[in-house]
Amino acid sequence: MRSKCLVAVVVLSALASAGAQSLELGFYDKSCPKAEKLISDFVKEHIPNAPSLASPLLRMNFHDCFVRGCDASVLINSSTGANQTEKAGVPNRTLRGFDFIDRVKALVEAECPGVVSCADIIALTARDAVGVIGGPFWNVPTGRRDGLISLASEANSQIPAPSFNFSSLQTSFANKGLNITDLVFLSGAHTIGVAHCSSFSNRLYNFTGKGGEDPSMDSSYVANLKKNKCRSPNDNTTIVEMDPGSFRTFDLGYYREVLKRRGLFQSDAALITDSATKTLIMDLVSSPEEKFLRGFSSAMEKMGRVQVKTGSQVQGFYAPKCPNAERIVFDYVRRHIPNAPSLAPALLKLHFTDCFVRGCDASVLLNSTSSNKAEKEASSNLNLRGFEFINRIKERLEAECPGVVSCADILSLAARDAIGAVGGPHWRVVTGRRDGLISKASEADEEIPRSDFDFNTLMRSFSSKGLNVTDLVYLSGAHTIGYTHCTFFSNRLYNFTGYADQDPTLDACYAEKLKETKCKTPEDSKTLIEMDPGSAKSFDIGYYRNVLSKRALFQSDMALLTDSLSRSVIFNIVSAPRADFYLDFALAMEKMGRIMIKTGDEGEIRKNCAVVNN
Repeated sequence: MRSKCLVAVVVLSALASAGAQSLELGFYDKSCPKAEKLISDFVKEHIPNAPSLASPLLRMNFHDCFVRGCDASVLINSSTGANQTEKAGVPNRTLRGFDFIDRVKALVEAECPGVVSCADIIALTARDAVGVIGGPFWNVPTGRRDGLISLASEANSQIPAPSFNFSSLQTSFANKGLNITDLVFLSGAHTIGVAHCSSFSNRLYNFTGKGGEDPSMDSSYVANLKKNKCRSPNDNTTIVEMDPGSFRTFDLGYYREVLKRRGLFQSDAALITDSATKTLIMDLVSSPEEKFLRGFSSAMEKMGRVQVKTGSQVQGFYAPKCPNAERIVFDYVRRHIPNAPSLAPALLKLHFTDCFVRGCDASVLLNSTSSNKAEKEASSNLNLRGFEFINRIKERLEAECPGVVSCADILSLAARDAIGAVGGPHWRVVTGRRDGLISKASEADEEIPRSDFDFNTLMRSFSSKGLNVTDLVYLSGAHTIGYTHCTFFSNRLYNFTGYADQDPTLDACYAEKLKETKCKTPEDSKTLIEMDPGSAKSFDIGYYRNVLSKRALFQSDMALLTDSLSRSVIFNIVSAPRADFYLDFALAMEKMGRIMIKTGDEGEIRKNCAVVNN
């Protein structure tokens, strides 16, 4: 059978004309409705007879995403000329599963020619294969497009090597937008599968280049491996179980091996040389397995978005039609926010609120009409600010490029630039959103997460938007700046259960201070309180310290401590440099900014952000 994923010219020219948009769950529901079921059925039919393929398919997904993003460049064959593709890279010479992916592609092509990308097939197949052998399920939003370039040299330089120390691992993962929590959970993939002796034999025979064993590896385990498995330093054919005794079971065994100094790779051993990652591993092995499975799923969802190539929503979308658009937004924000810094959190909240109702489509900006009560008037949104600020930016853009730049993109860019103006992190804002036509207060009241939500309710709310527990923790970090009204938490001070009591999860001394100096009555609806006392104008990790001290204002803040995984993420944040928080907050914002976006022919480009066009 002639491969369709491996012949770059055939597939990529077809996909170049495909009408892909950005990643979304069920991307192919209209263009190829049976695509995901075809893949799932094929995997479920064949992996039970070849369970050892699950691990290689997962590894292939990982290797693909680490070189030029999740774009199936790992599948491309080398040409007859000088170019050696990723397949020929040293880390990829032991990859397996290419034929399996080709057979899946052939089935999908027969159903829907030129529609489903090889990149999406890799991502879906890896997920489904792990599920077949009893591993976790994770969401795979689709809409990736296939890359055009594949270089062995990039595979050699970008795929983390088994000899990496912790610093090299952290740098490699950070370059892909992944943090140390992701590093720990993704390393958990070593719980299944095998490794060749050649990938770690230096630890047995010649660790320093002068002979000798790696002292960080359990000496009795070294002796066992040399006697029964890797009997010479030159053995490049023998394979060894990564998680001895349960290498076909997706469980916590790998982490237990690491703690016993029996991980095969130096990169495995490196995880316990850092206090934060070691603490996370120790927490995992003492927790129910479900915590690992959830954390692994979250990390896989995040990895699956690394540098993806999609359709019409891109950075620099307005360059041809309105080249000064982003500069106009940036300049206006930088001129006015320093004089009104409290608008920065207000614009960020406006952006968040918009994305949670019908996606990031500026529906929150629409005014009510005689026949419709818009999102603005929902009880959740009555304290929103920044509408006039957005309108003034829109006026300037309309003067420059009438009918070109959407209000949805203006809101996204203004929120990002406002946070930057007060010293917060920068994140990429891909543009090309279109404005929604519908805005309902009832939907805002139903879909915007409330300040009194418990953890399970928060997770349902975020999950419904394609966001995971890590996203929840980092996006909650926006509470590090800004203020809130007493009404959003006064029940915690005066009437938590309906019997004139205080919330026991709120620090008692802090509660008394708030009652004495701020929210002096249960009915106070005007007083404003700093969300992060003492640094409400500084984008830092003070909010998380307040959460750990039981001094966060909302029940939803305190709920983050009731789940072991979200609590672990918070502990990692407060023990790491602020730059790590900035990076992960930025990534969560980028992800949120893609929720249910409208592109192409959907929606419109409003002339006035407060009303739909006639």
